[in-house]
Amino acid sequence: MEEKMKYRLIKIQLLFCLVMGLSVASRAQAYEPAFIISVYGDTIRCQLRNIKFINGKTEYRYKKDIADKKDLFINANDVLWIITAKDTFECLATDKGLYKGQVYAYRLVVNGRLRLYRQDRYLKIASEVTPFLFIKKEGMVLQELSELDYKKYLTTYTADAPDKGKIEYILFKEEDIERFVKDYNERYQK
Repeated sequence: MEEKMKYRLIKIQLLFCLVMGLSVASRAQAYEPAFIISVYGDTIRCQLRNIKFINGKTEYRYKKDIADKKDLFINANDVLWIITAKDTFECLATDKGLYKGQVYAYRLVVNGRLRLYRQDRYLKIASEVTPFLFIKKEGMVLQELSELDYKKYLTTYTADAPDKGKIEYILFKEEDIERFVKDYNERYQK
């Protein structure tokens, strides 16, 4: 009986060590190396927390070093860019609805005179990622594209393009819109 108890305790200790090890590893994975460029011209090299869920944040949590025990915070209003190994995010204010004026991070998909952004929103019901697309042109506001009005906004934002006729044939797919924005930027540079 005592032998069974000893093995049970060993199993519990091993399980505890395994769980604690996974917990520490998952906490370490919640931070990713990044650069935060502030509106004040500062560049902060850091470990940014939860980059996967950065879109809806109004402040960002980071550590100067992964070994630091205390998290630091920076308000989204104080951030211009967030650069990671995989992505670049621009922090921009929304111009519509209930959250007008609130700054959020938008993943930069295409850079140029006309920029295309993607913002991933996670639906709790189905636990799936739904991309939302936005465009912004120098001197114009950030505009969310929807299936109902994307052609209208592409037409408005590319009014100075010599070949706007392609808009009629664009489907509401990220790849098609991305290709169109790249083509516009290339034509504009010529």
